[in-house]
Amino acid sequence: MPWLRVKNALAGISAKDRFLAINFLAGLFIAALILVFLGPGALAVKRNFEGIVPGVIADRDISAGKDVIYIDQEATRLRVDAEERLVLPVFHVDNGITTRRIQLFKDFQKEFRSLMDQNIAQDTAVLMLQSKFPGILDAGILSALAASSLKSQILVYSDDILSSILVDGVFSLPSEGLTRYNQDYIDLKRTIGERVEFEQRPRDSMVTKSNLHAAIEIEAAKKYLTKPLASLVAGLVASFAAPNAFFDENLSTSRMKKAASRVDPVTRVVGRNELLVRKGDLVGEVDYMRLIAVRQAMSRSDIGLSLRGLGLLFFAAALAFSLLLKNPALRNSGSSSSMVLGIFSALAFFLIAILSGRLNDGAVSLEGSFIVPISLFTGIASALAGQGFGFAYSVILALLTASATNLNPYFFIFVLLAGIFASFTITTAKTRLDLVRAALLQAAMQFLATLVLAVQYEPVFPRLLAIGGISAANGFIAGSLLLALLPILEQSFNLPTKFRLLELSDVNAPALKELLTQAPGTYAHSMNVAHLAEAAAEDIGANALLARVGAYYHDIGKIEQPEYFVENQRGLNKHDDMNPRLSATVIRSHVKIGVERARDLKLPKEVVEIVGQHHGSSVIAWFYDKAKHTDTAARREDFSYPGSPPGNKEAGIVMLADTVEASSRTLKKPTIPRLEAHIHQIVMEKVQDGQLYNCNLTLREIDLIQRAFVRIMAGQFHSRIEYPKQKEEQR
Repeated sequence: MPWLRVKNALAGISAKDRFLAINFLAGLFIAALILVFLGPGALAVKRNFEGIVPGVIADRDISAGKDVIYIDQEATRLRVDAEERLVLPVFHVDNGITTRRIQLFKDFQKEFRSLMDQNIAQDTAVLMLQSKFPGILDAGILSALAASSLKSQILVYSDDILSSILVDGVFSLPSEGLTRYNQDYIDLKRTIGERVEFEQRPRDSMVTKSNLHAAIEIEAAKKYLTKPLASLVAGLVASFAAPNAFFDENLSTSRMKKAASRVDPVTRVVGRNELLVRKGDLVGEVDYMRLIAVRQAMSRSDIGLSLRGLGLLFFAAALAFSLLLKNPALRNSGSSSSMVLGIFSALAFFLIAILSGRLNDGAVSLEGSFIVPISLFTGIASALAGQGFGFAYSVILALLTASATNLNPYFFIFVLLAGIFASFTITTAKTRLDLVRAALLQAAMQFLATLVLAVQYEPVFPRLLAIGGISAANGFIAGSLLLALLPILEQSFNLPTKFRLLELSDVNAPALKELLTQAPGTYAHSMNVAHLAEAAAEDIGANALLARVGAYYHDIGKIEQPEYFVENQRGLNKHDDMNPRLSATVIRSHVKIGVERARDLKLPKEVVEIVGQHHGSSVIAWFYDKAKHTDTAARREDFSYPGSPPGNKEAGIVMLADTVEASSRTLKKPTIPRLEAHIHQIVMEKVQDGQLYNCNLTLREIDLIQRAFVRIMAGQFHSRIEYPKQKEEQR
């Protein structure tokens, strides 16, 4: 069953994806219900024609309420009937019958001449011929032929006339069915070898059993035969002639159906304000039939509109589903609640579009579109998920608009243009104040777009300016709402928007200032890791800002015990006098502490994940090797970090940047070849250890990351000249 298949499919995906799929399907179902009951073809807008029957006085005026094109069934029936009566009935000539009857007459001639040559008695010859050709020849005709002195001439004339009659066709008429066809002509079908020919003939030229004798007499008269001779010839020909042209019912019926199918129905147009029945008038049969036809046309129109709207709705849903399916990073980057927000935001937009379309009262114009905050929806989507997603979201909203407004082209184009422009201006904004400029640009763009579109149907210039002004106000208000709502959404759903990440990247942030004060070595290390991660992320097309912020905060767990980390030590190393297992415990704890501090700071989920994944599940190798020298039972798990391997590209980049930056400090004379070799070794160790398995980094991207690290670190480790005082001190 379909439900079981859906249930089994949902059972095979992760809990988060299952949650999103259920909400996606629920949103689609609700949207379909809204479209059916509130959309352009909604049941709620159908007109009530109840109580109007023939022979009663109408108690109210009945009008269609909208422009309707309906089919006039009676006029269409008359047109079809006329076309059918133009169809010619088809008869086909059976050549087999023609050949057999002519051959039979030739056999008769041969037998007759043989008997006459033998001088057999006339009565005996007649009996022998009747025995040879039973049921065909009358004894009187045979006796008259045998007694005639013009036997040969009679047989020759009979043979000639019989061939002519049979070749033209002796028609067998059906008892019924021909009255539907053309009454003046027929179509005669002949098969000549491999070729089929048709011949149109008048009906009155058809030879049948009823007029066979008359047709033979006409042919005999053409040969100037005397009446006794013509009578004898007619008797012989009639005896051997048989029907050989038959009604082809299948071909005739097929032609009839084709003729009917080619007939265009007779359509009538009823205006939205045209009265179908006037109050107080007697409803006649013609009025009632017209009313029924209009009601049926409206029902078909409403169903057609609903089906078309549902088709567009499902297409938009399929596009959205494919967008999520092909971008797993998009699903994983945001929380389930934020994704559900996106789904039901689209549903809210769809409802607003339907209501605005109804305000339009079915007119093809921009009226009603100005209550739709297009730039608000697409702007939020772009701010949360990026420009590419914003463009795709704009297309999806435009398709939803087309579904909600019966493919209103002005509405569709306006929403598409406004949405794409809003996505562009929001994603190019650098600060929150730039959103004000984006709102002003959106207002200007919507004003111009409205003028270009509305001038197609609104030629009055003052009215045109008014429409444009309302549209501009819509754009500015929606942009202002975006500026107000975005911080609320960021905090409510803990979302890593560009604006929030920019705020977190401020090195004067309290958490980073504390890191600088408590663990200056860690702070310097974090800054260097940020440079490496940002450069690498830019080179592979990842989120460079997220990578930089993640690098800034990845070691905030070291604030608790900074003196246990080598970059903060000044000579004395506390681990020299500690058990390796205890040292590993202290070192590992900074990941857990860092995650807790990140959550306390309400950092975005993506940043918290980088903090928890920047060491993955790798081994603290130095202490593990030290422990193995004194304790052969030391387990690798006891010296491994408690985190999980990076789950996205940005986390993977920060892991590599952190390891490379820390390890490169031990290099002596770090030339570019040495840096390249060292970085490649570190990265390959992470790859072989499976630490990059879940972050979707390709081999090409890993190579680009290594090149970026070499480029940045070569600049950091560039050589400097020694000053004279430094040389003297070295002596």
